Amino acid sequence: MPMRATTVRFGEALWTLLEREAGREGVSSAQFIRDATILRVAYAMGQRGDPDFEAALDRTAAPPQTVAEPDAGHRQALLQAAAAAVTDPDRVEAVRATGLLDSDVTPEFDRLARLAAQVLSAPVALVSIVDVDRQFFKSCLGLPEPWSSERGSPLSHSFCQHPVATREPLLVDDAREHPLLRDNLAIRDMGVVAYAGVPLIDADGFAVGTLCVIDGQPRHWSTHQLELLRDLAASVVTEISLARMVGESRR
Repeated sequence: MPMRATTVRFGEALWTLLEREAGREGVSSAQFIRDATILRVAYAMGQRGDPDFEAALDRTAAPPQTVAEPDAGHRQALLQAAAAAVTDPDRVEAVRATGLLDSDVTPEFDRLARLAAQVLSAPVALVSIVDVDRQFFKSCLGLPEPWSSERGSPLSHSFCQHPVATREPLLVDDAREHPLLRDNLAIRDMGVVAYAGVPLIDADGFAVGTLCVIDGQPRHWSTHQLELLRDLAASVVTEISLARMVGESRR
């Protein structure tokens, strides 16, 4: 198959935005452009009802690439930006208002987490509510002890804080090679290697947590799997809204 080359020209302002967003996702600008192109192709084919669009995505999938390594200053800036977003007082107030922190296990959330694990063929699924210094697992399926019984962890063991901070999904094929996550203690202590998480954004626009799936082995997450996880996350947000309404009515 012949190689095809093309030159994409952007203005300086657009390049700056592109590089910033690519950095937030921990990928190179080239990988960011490639992924965006694949999503556009998949959308166009899906709109036409093209039955081969999934196969086309499989053919366009490239072999794993090394994530661009940010310099130490850039990496620290990204981590500080994530911490600032997570500890934003308005967001923290929205988290507390859900009434879900330290709440009992409920079947509605477990059912959605179980569906996420099944449709993405993942051994672990969580509904994680991200507080100012910890994450609380409203649902926790497949996570090893003691984390399963404790139903939470400090943010030193949290991948979920990053999609909450960016308000965008986070897909990680192998966290051990990810420049922003490779030092996260969840890799060593919880066996987190592959991760796919979608932020749970409430009616007021605050990201209060994530629906995520985890694997202890490296794996690639497809565009189709991401869309399925998004759909399930929307149902989790509905359950959060209902839980908040019930809590407010009782008070």
